[in-house]
Amino acid sequence: MGKGLKLCALLLGCGLAFGCAAQKSGEAAEQARVERFRHSYEASLNQEQELAGQKLLQHARSAIGTPYVLGGSNPGGFDCSGFVLWAYKNVGVKLPRTAREQSVVGESVRNIEDMRAGDIVAFRHPKRGYHTGIYVGDGKFIHSPRKRTRVRINSLSDPYFSKTLLGARRVSIGSGENLVAQAETRLASYAETREARKGGKATSVASAAKGKKSAQAKASKTSRVSKSAAKSGKAAKAGKAISKKSPKKAASVASAQKPVSGQNGKLAKAGSVKAKATASKTTAAKSTASRKSGHKTVSSLSSKTSRNRS
Repeated sequence: MGKGLKLCALLLGCGLAFGCAAQKSGEAAEQARVERFRHSYEASLNQEQELAGQKLLQHARSAIGTPYVLGGSNPGGFDCSGFVLWAYKNVGVKLPRTAREQSVVGESVRNIEDMRAGDIVAFRHPKRGYHTGIYVGDGKFIHSPRKRTRVRINSLSDPYFSKTLLGARRVSIGSGENLVAQAETRLASYAETREARKGGKATSVASAAKGKKSAQAKASKTSRVSKSAAKSGKAAKAGKAISKKSPKKAASVASAQKPVSGQNGKLAKAGSVKAKATASKTTAAKSTASRKSGHKTVSSLSSKTSRNRS
């Protein structure tokens, strides 16, 4: 009986193990099937894109030698964005007209190593503005450069173009996306972001200026307080020195240092001056009287002496 139970448990465990293995293998097979489909779909899209890119490049190369014409967008003459617009129109893609708008459409590609033939290459010169062309591979691009030139191929390693290169823009050919509206939306968003940054910068500059003024005011106040303290210290030192030499002089200096405010101070000063004048007059009168009495005494004594002699 015990052996039968063990055998049943063993058979059940084997069945579960085989079932789990079959389920895992089924999931793996399904995942592999999905992966193969994805790869084949991407390969077909890439092949379609490559074919469209080749057609685009053939069409663009056919315009080599066409003269530059400002505002031109046909084989009679091209400007830079007009040439790119014309080449992409041949493969069913409607691009915006200006180089500035063409430099924001599609997907951004920064590195030259990641660029693909048919990508739009965008440049920006500080004075001449935006410029666009079409990447042809091997680090080169085709474009309509400027006045008195013709459509030609140049290298991205050229010093002028390497310094002004913004990157490439990859447009999905055949997607039917409205690239004109996309460019308008993105440019409006960039403008709002730029204005917000300017506003934040202006606020930070104003805050910095306000902080600087506050710091200067605090420094000025501290300087005034320190100067006042220094003056008080000097006065105290002078008072101490005078008190050591002459207590009376120190008392007079201390009384002179006391502030006298308003009319009361003036009256007090005037009273002290009058008192001093009165005291000096009294002293002078007393000295005059004493001199006169002295003269009288001397004269009386001399008269007495003369009488005694006679």
